[in-house]
Amino acid sequence: MKRLILIAVVLLLLGSMGYFATQNSHNVSLNFFGNFSIQLSVWMVIAGSFVAGWVVTEIWQFISHPQRFVQSFLGKFSQYKDNKKQQITQNFENASLLRDPKQVRKSYNKLLNQETSLSIRVQYIEQLRYEKSAEELLKKYAELRTKFQGNLQVLLPYMKLACEVSEWDLVERLSHEILRITPDHPDALEGLRQFYITRQDWVGCN
Repeated sequence: MKRLILIAVVLLLLGSMGYFATQNSHNVSLNFFGNFSIQLSVWMVIAGSFVAGWVVTEIWQFISHPQRFVQSFLGKFSQYKDNKKQQITQNFENASLLRDPKQVRKSYNKLLNQETSLSIRVQYIEQLRYEKSAEELLKKYAELRTKFQGNLQVLLPYMKLACEVSEWDLVERLSHEILRITPDHPDALEGLRQFYITRQDWVGCN
C-alpha cells in the first residue's frame, strides 16, 4: 500500500511539473530572496528532485540504521576492489600472452602486495626470461623458494630452469626436495636422471 501511495505521489509530482512546463516554455523560475531568481529547465528540476530524494533517503538510512549503512558501504567498496583486482589480473594475463613486457610489469606492480597469489608471482618470473639473465631468474626463484618453502609451484619451474642452464648441483637438490614432498614425481625423477647422465653415473640413472 505504501508503495502504491509513493507511486501516486511521484506521478502527481511529475504531472504537475509537466503542466507547469507547458505553461512556462519548459522552464521553472526559482525565487530565493528579493528579486533574485533562477530560470531552470523543468527536466533539470526533475533530475535534481530525484537526486535530492536519493540523498535524503541515504541520510535517513544512515541515521535510522547506521550499522546497516556502514555494512552496505563496506560491501560495495569490497566488491569494487575485487572487480578492480580481477580486471588488473586479466590485463596481466593478456599482456603475458602477448609478450608485452611493459604492460606485464605495469600490471604486476599494481597487483604486487602481501595477497598476490603465488601463481601470479611465478608467471611474472617466467615472463622475465625475455629480459633478464638466467642468473637473475635463478636468484628470483631462490627468493620465492625461501618465502614459500616446500611449494611445488615454485620448485618445479625452478628445477626446470636449473636444467636449462645446466646448474646440475642445484637440479639434484631441488629434485630430492620435490621427491620428499611427492615421491616418484616424474619431473623430479627426470631431473635426477639428467643429473646422473652429466656425472656419467649410469647406476644412478637406473
